[in-house]
Amino acid sequence: MVSALDSTRLISAQYALKNLRSSDDSSQDTQNSSAASILSSYGLDSSSASLLSNNALSGLLDTLSSQSDTSDETQATGNGAAVTSASFMSMLKQQLQDAAEAEGESGKAHDMLAALEAGTLTISDPTQGVSVAAWDVDDPDEADTESKTGTDIDVSGWSDFLDAHLERGSDGTFVKENGSYVDQTNDSNAFFGLIGSDYYYLSWPQAT
Repeated sequence: MVSALDSTRLISAQYALKNLRSSDDSSQDTQNSSAASILSSYGLDSSSASLLSNNALSGLLDTLSSQSDTSDETQATGNGAAVTSASFMSMLKQQLQDAAEAEGESGKAHDMLAALEAGTLTISDPTQGVSVAAWDVDDPDEADTESKTGTDIDVSGWSDFLDAHLERGSDGTFVKENGSYVDQTNDSNAFFGLIGSDYYYLSWPQAT
């Protein structure tokens, strides 16, 4: 059942998508402002809006706005198995390496890359109903690993999944500590964002 708040979010997402895809003479600042507004309504970091391309934002808003009217059967189809493949892990590591280089000497990408190499990074996609422990494709012990079996998780939309795992602050946005979200189910660090062309939820242990 869709709540009144979710209905408002869906309508807002539809308007944001229309603005992003419009061929009018709207400025980039106006489009980013619209995207930031809808990201904030879902509790996501609105500062990321200016860092994403219109295509990436459109994909995210499509995912969020359609989650309430898409059946579980439909959500469970597609290329979800790719997240358990070595090719996905290779793409993930390259993306994290590029992000870490852009960060400088330290940052969230460095932490995720270290967790990947240590075997403590977990990737989840509730729209496909799968979670898998990431592995380093450059590890000699994984040289012949083409894929691994993931763990089945409940199929759900991103909004429900994020609400179940992340804590919202008094302003409605998800709480961050030291630059990362905190998964309230296991106190691990968390990240939600674009990996390749799809969105995933990554978690890894907090530093002790």
